[in-house]
Amino acid sequence: MLAFLPAKPTRTIEFGCSAGVFSAIVKEKFHTETWGVDFNREAAEEAGKRLDKVIVGDAMEVLNDLPEKYFDCLICNDILEHLPYPDLFLKKVRKILAKDAHITCSVPNVRSWGHFIHYFVGKDWKYEDFGILDNTHLRFFTKKSLIRMLENSEIEIEIIRGITRTNTILFNLANILSLGFISDMRYLEYGVRGRFR
Repeated sequence: MLAFLPAKPTRTIEFGCSAGVFSAIVKEKFHTETWGVDFNREAAEEAGKRLDKVIVGDAMEVLNDLPEKYFDCLICNDILEHLPYPDLFLKKVRKILAKDAHITCSVPNVRSWGHFIHYFVGKDWKYEDFGILDNTHLRFFTKKSLIRMLENSEIEIEIIRGITRTNTILFNLANILSLGFISDMRYLEYGVRGRFR
């Protein structure tokens, strides 16, 4: 996800920072002031050893505890799918963001090939401990629905690209036979960099 960051972030905040590993890399690479938010107290305590400031709590509930118009880069890697209203979060989070702030985010692709085979051929939609059907996922995204949500949240998409690609013979054959119609199914996730308008 480093490739999706803006060129020179100065003050970043990562929601769903877990133990702070990604933001610690951002801090070292860009010499940024890095903040994190996570609802898991143990993970947040670990992140506190790496980042400038970490807040424990629900993403929506901690917004009032953060400085207004402060951060120039919002990081939301694999968290939007865990929120009941990610679109509302993207609207409310604006108050802590500086003018023209960037967002870097990633979300699982519910249309990914492996998941498609699971429900289309296996006729099942079974929640699990991790993956696309992580039992803590409240929202599901395709590339198209992700773009729509970001645009409706007045975010100008600068980069959207699939990550973690499948390259099986079966997928490649199906993609050729469909004349590329299923090309978006190649990726397990989509990564985005955008700018708040």
